[in-house]
Amino acid sequence: MNQLLTPILIAVTFLSAVVGSVSADPVTVKVASVAPSGTPWMDTMVSIKKKIEADSGGQVKVKLYPGGQLGGENEILAGVRKGRIQVAGITAGALANTVPELNVLELPYLFDSLAEADFILDNFLYEPVKEILAKKGFILVSWAENGYRNIGSKTKPIRVPEDLKGVKIRSQESKVHLEFWKKVGASAVPIAVPEVLPALQTGVVDSFDNTPLFTLAAEWQTTIKYFTYTQHIYQPGMVVISKSFFDTLSPDIQKILMGEGNGIAKESRAGVRALDSKLLNTLKKTGVEVYTPSASELQQWKNSAAGLDKLLVGKLGGESKRIYDLILKGKQAYKSGKK
Repeated sequence: MNQLLTPILIAVTFLSAVVGSVSADPVTVKVASVAPSGTPWMDTMVSIKKKIEADSGGQVKVKLYPGGQLGGENEILAGVRKGRIQVAGITAGALANTVPELNVLELPYLFDSLAEADFILDNFLYEPVKEILAKKGFILVSWAENGYRNIGSKTKPIRVPEDLKGVKIRSQESKVHLEFWKKVGASAVPIAVPEVLPALQTGVVDSFDNTPLFTLAAEWQTTIKYFTYTQHIYQPGMVVISKSFFDTLSPDIQKILMGEGNGIAKESRAGVRALDSKLLNTLKKTGVEVYTPSASELQQWKNSAAGLDKLLVGKLGGESKRIYDLILKGKQAYKSGKK
């Protein structure tokens, strides 16, 4: 999410615990994301918002800003950092522009399975990343889920990396994403989420990568003929609170806002993953040709990403090497059965 629908829902859900414990002064909580409205998730959030305000006797005011109303992810993050926005559902890739260590999580084919990714994120990265984020002005509440990114195309099917040569592809504003597209020969154009649909419509770009969920929610599928299930980047989402806002609250309210912490990640992931196959079928019904690479084609995609870790990890800045080493340690632990 970023680009995430589910992280906003999580943010509002844990805020729903604010009943009878709020301070005497009204607390206004702006929840922002680039995730679009007009979805079942948004309908649910509206219901939860009403419940929070009713149960708290008006002491907590939750204002929802979906669909990039407060800007793209970079603008939202700037607002969170300064305390103008209190909560954000955000992708790790977007947050990586401010917290370089998170670029490591965007490495293509970094994780061998979803189960491995969950294990490493929860057991090896949650506390270190939380510590790093706090230094940058963010309180990490929970990991969430964007999912596997895949490739949508207007002009031709993209079955192997060679097919991307010279293709104008929208890139998330991330060092790793840009380097990956460069490596496969694509012509990457970094564009903020709110501007992607018009860019596709006008031909500024002919392709993009994202999850089936976000592709449909943002209506990007209306511009494409092909969708290739490359699953080249597993992208976690994150729910974060503005530290400058958080630090002004009483310990009781802080505890309430943190809720279960990362305990809500399991539900978030399950909800998004349960939709994946259904959403691929929905894409097909809209006239989009969905293609799943063969084993040999998938290996070509994996080969195309080989060496990016050695090329980038040492250059990403901050504690990127530490985070990468923790991932490798987590992979070893997962494979040895320490689950």
